[in-house]
Order: sequence, then structure tokens, then C-alpha cells
Amino acid sequence: MQSSTARPRRALEPHPGLWAAFANGPGLRAVLTEFYERVYADPRLSPFFVNTTKEWAIDHQYTFLCQILTGENVYFGDRPRNAHHWMVISDELFDYREALMEAVLRRHGLSDALIGDFRTIDESFRANIVKGEPFPRKRNGVALPLDGWAAEPMTAGALCDRCGGEIARDALAWYHLRTGETRCAGCAQQTEILDPKASAGLEAP
Repeated sequence: MQSSTARPRRALEPHPGLWAAFANGPGLRAVLTEFYERVYADPRLSPFFVNTTKEWAIDHQYTFLCQILTGENVYFGDRPRNAHHWMVISDELFDYREALMEAVLRRHGLSDALIGDFRTIDESFRANIVKGEPFPRKRNGVALPLDGWAAEPMTAGALCDRCGGEIARDALAWYHLRTGETRCAGCAQQTEILDPKASAGLEAP
């Protein structure tokens, strides 16, 4: 999946108490590891992650939540609206996901108050995630096509979703505008998507 060139805005105040409850990081990673183990085994949630490794999902969500809880600029991925733009998610499915997360948080010993605070964070993004049909990603306020590929230099190292090879920081990578699947230059060439202008009508950076 792609990294955005812009840092996300932090709409929520840091929560040092919740961060401390996660042992300043290790506890959060343990929660996310168990949570995504369940997600990837869940027939309702796993289809959204077919092009994403479990390790990537854990790391991505960890840095996202770390930035929210600590206020440190450590997350360089898409905001939730862009990251979930192609996912058709109902309120019921959002609640289903939240119930799964709450069960994991309880297993890891968080108090009811802290679980409530964690749920408040998730709820703040509901309006950007729940929808009846896909909507386009936006870059600098401009809506992008819902299909096709585009090229973008990586702001952090990543792995190609096709071959598993490393894509170095600042290297040009190709990502699918709907699913976010990322490919290295070699795989883009092999699958005839090397020229993003031909497939998505966009200028390569």
C-alpha cells in the first residue's frame, strides 16, 4: 500500500494516560497483533486485506495510533478517508469491527474508561469510513479516478505487494487507486502498468 507525501492532520489531543496503559508502545503492538490475527481470520473483515500483509497492517495502524496518542509526527500514510475510500462499509460492519477491538482491549486488561477513550478515537473517523459506495481518493483537494494506477515516490520504505521485494525510501512506486495495492518498478513493468499516464490519466511525479 502507498504512503502519502503529506503528513496527516491530528484532529485529536494526545492521550498520555492511554499511551501509558499500553506500556508506552509494546502493549499497543500486542493489542494490534492479536486484533489483526482475528481480523485476518474473520470472513467479514479479511476480504478488505487481501492485498495487504498482516505485518504491514499492524505496523501501519501502530504508527497511526502512536501519532494520535503521543502527538509525535511518526505516521506518513493516508488519512482514514483516503485509506478506506474504496471500502464499502456499513454502520453495522463498523460496529462489528469495534466490538472485536473492544474484546481484544479487554483481554489485555484495559479499564472500561480507557476502552471508552479508545472507542472515542475510532468513532471520530466513522463518518470518513462508513459509506454505501466507493468514493475517490483526493490529492491536494483533487478527486482521483476510482480505478487505474498512479506513480508516487515513497516517503518511507515499503514492500511490493506482488513480489514482496523492498521499495526503498524516495523510490518511485506504483499503487492502485482503488485498493492501494503497491508495486515496485519491476513488477509494474512486468504487468504493463509502468506508465501511470496510460492507465490512470495522471502525470507521474
